[in-house]
Amino acid sequence: MIPLAAATLFLYGPPATGKSTCAKNLAVALGKTAIDLDAAVERRVGMTIPEYVASAGPEAFRDAESAALREVCEARPDAVVALGGGTLLRPGNRAMAEACGPVVCILTPPEVLARRVERKAGSRPFSKDAEALRRTLEERREHYASFPLRLTLVGEPSPQEVWPRVLAELGRYRVAGMAQPYVVEVAPGAFAELPRMLARLEPAPRHLLLVGDSNTLPLYKDKVFAALGREIPCHEIPAGEAHKTLADVERIWEAMLAAGLERGDLALALGGGVVGDLTGFAASAWLRGIRWLNLPTSLLAMVDAGVGGKTGADLPAGKNLIGAFHPPCAVLADTETLATLPEREMRCGLAETFKHAVIDDPGLMALLDAFAERRGDIDFLTRLVIRSVGVKVRAIQEDPFERTGRRAALNLGHTVGHAVEAASGFTVAHGEAVAIGTVAAARIAVRLGLAKPALAETVRRGLEGLGLPTEIPAGMDPGALRGFLSHDKKKAGGQVRFVLPRVIGEVQTGCTVPEEVLHDILAGQRA
Repeated sequence: MIPLAAATLFLYGPPATGKSTCAKNLAVALGKTAIDLDAAVERRVGMTIPEYVASAGPEAFRDAESAALREVCEARPDAVVALGGGTLLRPGNRAMAEACGPVVCILTPPEVLARRVERKAGSRPFSKDAEALRRTLEERREHYASFPLRLTLVGEPSPQEVWPRVLAELGRYRVAGMAQPYVVEVAPGAFAELPRMLARLEPAPRHLLLVGDSNTLPLYKDKVFAALGREIPCHEIPAGEAHKTLADVERIWEAMLAAGLERGDLALALGGGVVGDLTGFAASAWLRGIRWLNLPTSLLAMVDAGVGGKTGADLPAGKNLIGAFHPPCAVLADTETLATLPEREMRCGLAETFKHAVIDDPGLMALLDAFAERRGDIDFLTRLVIRSVGVKVRAIQEDPFERTGRRAALNLGHTVGHAVEAASGFTVAHGEAVAIGTVAAARIAVRLGLAKPALAETVRRGLEGLGLPTEIPAGMDPGALRGFLSHDKKKAGGQVRFVLPRVIGEVQTGCTVPEEVLHDILAGQRA
């Protein structure tokens, strides 16, 4: 993966790719400035590029282009820069850009480019028509293919579809809509970004507290200290969902007091979903709210619990009944931590990833199909996390506080899943419970006529293939499950609301389920 420490991002690719439009959209999404290098060249030479090429020649144009690029690279702006289709043909230009920031090469089907060129014939000096474009693409085919970060488009996606895919390739998202926008970065070695993240905080925190559990602190606190260049106070909570309690929140508050955390200071959460939820909730109430930064170390936390700003703790009556929307100031998902993740926890994360595929990204299924043979490949796991996080970020952006139903889609599998988890005394892990709940939701959808009968079996087989349970444990009392459902936090108007899949990639939210259907499903009857 390409490091993201540099603030400047370059978009490259053949003529007519739409780099300028994409740069504008990305600049808005990332809170950056958009720079069009062709426009900078035209300002420099005082005429349009076709006019300048015609009057001064191609080499003079390339010299002016190199000078404009040099100005950008020397300034190192916090910007998204759209490059010309041949800007990086000169080795020196390429070296300058790659030393300044990541370069994403966007590759659009040639027939799409040809149609765009024909619509604006003569506007591009080196691709005046479809035939000239064909020659240009052939001459530069190996050049474009040599960039390690490439986005290959299929068909003719709209500009609004392209920029989110660039973000996904980078593993960097900017989440807005909940107080201050925050950045989510996914990459091997992402913890190294900590100093840069802290340097951007205003006011700068004077005191830090690292919260982890009995598994994550021994494994990763030294890595965090190395990134910070110093040791900081730590607070350890026992690992496991059973310790996601108000008593544990109180102990975090005591650690915050001991560490001297004030309103401008920062708590760092190092661990899975329990650590993030507890630390974020403690931060939401300490001195009426301080900042926190999330360092998720499990697959489940990276793809789901660690992103979104929901924080909280459990009560004996049910999961997450107390909590707050209190987003982190940043999320750094260092996928190198997945190398030490126990197999059961890895499978739990796969359940959430599968859920995201069912909600909004059928293409994720192909990555999940390859998991068994790519389990130890960190770059593969990084792509899996990036793709899954994208589903959650899109839902959050559209509905930050769960008011329209769009974000509620992320609760697929959680209604029955939380009940199974609680009824088991948390011996069924969260991801395992979500897998069971997702199958239950698919069966309910079939019973209600929202989905075709084959969907439930497709979901069951897919989760079973990932090594996840798909049935409510034998002997679990349907009445006890119904009791936990009655306390579900997604109730509205006195009724529990379900998220139900219609097809892979589409769900319906806010669904009520007849009592007899719910009884049958909780009793283990299949659709």
